[in-house]
Amino acid sequence: MNMKSGHGFLRKYLYIVIIIALIGISDAMLTFLKVSFPLYARIIPLVLFLFFFFNIFAIAIFRRHQVGKIVYVLPIYYIISYLLFLSLGLYLVVRGIIPTWLSYTLIGIQAAFSLFELSFSVYLLMKTNNDLFSELK
Repeated sequence: MNMKSGHGFLRKYLYIVIIIALIGISDAMLTFLKVSFPLYARIIPLVLFLFFFFNIFAIAIFRRHQVGKIVYVLPIYYIISYLLFLSLGLYLVVRGIIPTWLSYTLIGIQAAFSLFELSFSVYLLMKTNNDLFSELK
């Protein structure tokens, strides 16, 4: 495949990341406001679980097209953060440790991480839109 194909996949990936980041921000706001939708609470974890595997796939595609190392930041970040938060959540549930301050701390962390994801993906998207894809190498 040629570089143009890798460029197209990168753009699609970044648009998906923007959507995931916006979902993260809205989820943090809804959790903070204590608004709950049962269907939403079931769909979002499934979407994030599927996105975890999509990031593994994305790394393989990026590698195949030999994109720059900066492009790997988001998929590696998502994989590591997913595993860390899953491990933390399982540990806290198994141990039965859920302090009251933890909820607000996690909401803040989620919002901050989502803002990072959003800003970094928009930055990379602007680079690809300006045909500076070769600069990402």
